[in-house]
Amino acid sequence: MIRAIERKPDGILDCDVKPDAFASILEQRDHLLWVDISEPEDEEVEVLLNAFGLHPLTIEDCIMPNVRSKLEQFSNYLFIVMQGIKRCQSGDLKHVELDICLGSNFLVTVHDDPIPSLDDDWKRVTRKSPICTRGPDFLFYSIADSLIDSYFPLLEAVDARVDRLENKLLVESGPETLQELFNVYNELMILRRTLAPHREILNRINRREDLPLISPANAVYFRDIYDHLLRMSDLVDAGREVTMVLLDTHATVASYRMNEIMKTMTALATLALPLVIVTGIFGMNFNEHPWLPVSVFNVASVLFVLSIPVMFVLFKRYKWL
Repeated sequence: MIRAIERKPDGILDCDVKPDAFASILEQRDHLLWVDISEPEDEEVEVLLNAFGLHPLTIEDCIMPNVRSKLEQFSNYLFIVMQGIKRCQSGDLKHVELDICLGSNFLVTVHDDPIPSLDDDWKRVTRKSPICTRGPDFLFYSIADSLIDSYFPLLEAVDARVDRLENKLLVESGPETLQELFNVYNELMILRRTLAPHREILNRINRREDLPLISPANAVYFRDIYDHLLRMSDLVDAGREVTMVLLDTHATVASYRMNEIMKTMTALATLALPLVIVTGIFGMNFNEHPWLPVSVFNVASVLFVLSIPVMFVLFKRYKWL
C-alpha cells in the first residue's frame, strides 16, 4: 500500500497524492513530498525507481530485510535503515524494519509491518503539525525520535520483570524461574544489539560528516535522540548486569539447597548406621546368644532406642544438624 502527502510553500497539504504526480512535485524544489509504502509490491517498487531515482541497491535493501541498522549516502539522497521492536502474541520480541530515503525535498519510508509510531507521525502531519514545516530532514528527525521513544515502554516492562525476579529468586528458584531469567537475558541482548547501531547512525549525523542533506539548524535536534539512546543503553546494560548476577545467585541458591538436602540425608543415614551394626552383630533370627545372658531381641531393642537420641545430641552439639 502506498500513501503520500504533499506540502506546498503556502502550507496547504494534499493528503491524497497519486503516484503519477510524484515526478512533477519533485521538480518543484520548494515543495515537500512524503511517501509511505507498506508491504511494497512490484508496481510500488517501480515507482521508487522511476520517480525518485533510487539506486538498485537501495531498492534491494527496501525489499529484503536487513539485520543491522545503517546509514548510506548516495548522490541525491541518504538511505537509513532503522529497527523498531514489538512484542508478538507469543511473547517473543520481533524486529520491525523501517527504511528511509531522505532527499532535498522528499522523504520515502518503506516497511513491511505496521509501525504505530510512524502512523502517529502521519496523523500529526495531516493535522498540520509544524514537524513538516522545517524540511524533510526535520520530518526524518521526528520519525526517528518517535521510533526510538517507542523502546521506552518495552524497556520499562523488562526492567520491571528483572525487579520481580530479583524478589522472587530467594523465595522460589525452580526451573520456571531459571527459564524466565534466561528469557529476560535474551531480550536484553536483543535490545542491546538493536540499539548499538542506532548510536553509530546518530553519532554520524551529529558530527555531520559529509551529510549536506542534514541542515546545521536541524542537526542539533538529533542530539536529543542520541541522549535517549544513551539512556536506553545504560538501562539495558544495568539490566543485563543484574540478570547475570541473578543467574549466578540462582546457581548458588540451588547448590546451597542441594547441599542442605544432602547433609540431611547423610545425617539420617548416619543415624540408621548403629541399627545396621547392631543387627549385623547380634542378628535378629534367634532368641539366645552365647555372649549374652538375656534375649538378643531385648538387647537390640535397647540399643536401637538409645543410639538414635545419643547420635542426635552429638550432631546438634557439633552443628551437623
